[in-house]
Amino acid sequence: MGNAWKQGLARFQLVAALGSMHHGVSEGRAEGHRKARMWQVPVVFVLMLAGIAMFFFRDRIFEPHEHIVLSLHGSTSIGDELVPKLAEAFLRGELGATETGQKIKWHDHGGHPVLHVWGKVPGKPGLQVIEIYATGSGAAFRCLSAESGLDYCDIGMSSRPIGDSDLPPSSQNRNVDDRPAEHVVALDAIAVIVNPGNPVSQLSIPQLRSIYSGRTRNWKDVGGEDAPIELYGRDSNSGTSEMFTEKVMGKNPLETARMAALPKDRQMGDSNQIVDAVMRSRNAIGYASSPLVRDAKALSISDGSSLAFLPTELSIVTEDYPICRRLLLYDWDTPGSMVNAFIRYATYKPGQAIVDQTPFVDLTPKVFHVAPPKGAPLAYQKIATGYSRIGLSFHFSVAKTETAGDTESQLDNLAKINVLRLRTFLSQHGGTGDDILLIGFADQVEDRAPNRRLAHQRAEGVATELRAIGVVVPAGNIRDFGAKLPVASNDALEGRSKNRRVEVWVRNGLL
Repeated sequence: MGNAWKQGLARFQLVAALGSMHHGVSEGRAEGHRKARMWQVPVVFVLMLAGIAMFFFRDRIFEPHEHIVLSLHGSTSIGDELVPKLAEAFLRGELGATETGQKIKWHDHGGHPVLHVWGKVPGKPGLQVIEIYATGSGAAFRCLSAESGLDYCDIGMSSRPIGDSDLPPSSQNRNVDDRPAEHVVALDAIAVIVNPGNPVSQLSIPQLRSIYSGRTRNWKDVGGEDAPIELYGRDSNSGTSEMFTEKVMGKNPLETARMAALPKDRQMGDSNQIVDAVMRSRNAIGYASSPLVRDAKALSISDGSSLAFLPTELSIVTEDYPICRRLLLYDWDTPGSMVNAFIRYATYKPGQAIVDQTPFVDLTPKVFHVAPPKGAPLAYQKIATGYSRIGLSFHFSVAKTETAGDTESQLDNLAKINVLRLRTFLSQHGGTGDDILLIGFADQVEDRAPNRRLAHQRAEGVATELRAIGVVVPAGNIRDFGAKLPVASNDALEGRSKNRRVEVWVRNGLL
């Protein structure tokens, strides 16, 4: 029995030991599970954060690499709407992009966006990008003078011609006298508008200047009713305000400062708001981009004592209307390059079809049936009965028209392209040089006989340019009217330059 008791005790001790071991193992396993669970919480949290980050930043994480093929800096008037549309069309039409879009990459400290217009081109890695940075016309010339870096660009966009102060300094690649090549891509105009109930229908630039400087405050002083003039304008940051100031107020700082005194509540954020304000008040006057006039009444505008013009497509495209300007692209003229391809696209037919979809006026020649102005010479009136105007005029370089020189070299940049456009127009309509008239005009600086001679020489100069590309205009179709029918004041160089022009008329039976 003693042995049996000892054996039982031994079994009990063994079972207890095994139980203790099992309990120890269970506790170890539980501790391991607890530790595993402790690690699982931060891991899951990190994964959740990563998922959220990938969701919100998925475009940047997975976006394809961008290859900037062109960069354009400068004018907001051109860069905000027109050039982005041209860029997308160019990527599709010339580079063969199957998909295009626009993306703002970042904003500068002034709030100006850096826009990337991108295209997916078969066979090209990543995205082909045209970068557009519109801050103002001055930036167009600074970027062209830069050799590299953030300020560098391929093409400058400007709503004013380059001046001597804009010329870049000499560099290892360019001479100090080099000037960027200038290309006109579109024309822009501002209409001066009043309420339809206002009897005033015409104002001169000096009258407008007096009104917007605050010197003229009553409509009766400009041929209207005895009522106070209510002024409206655009905010000072707009390209429309900049253009109105330049063309109407001039470069006199005093006049510009007076216009700046326009009350804040009369400075509108867009042209539509000005039109609305003018439509509400019989005594209001404002200005708006010419296609946005709607039901307001646009006024005829004269430059001093010259002819008055409404802002029609013809008066704008011929630059007879006083408040219009050229929209310009500048580059260093590199034939065969991507830059050259874009500029050719923008300034010729494909790009001009895009311009026609914007508020600007395209440069494609059109035919306009017009009535001769009051007081026109009888010979001019007779021309208007059998011919119609073609929507282009030939103007001459301001600097060169002040001195003697051959007429061919005096054609300005737009006139040189208009020679080609005129040939294309005649070819498309089955016409020849026999079907058009070239009519030359001059300013009133010289006496009558010299003016007639200079006007005729200018028309002959255009005929010479056309003859060089296969369009022969008979001598009998080259006419002149000297200093008659001025479209601008002869008191300033800019006005005299506008009066030194060649009009083109086409025989009515051709179309």
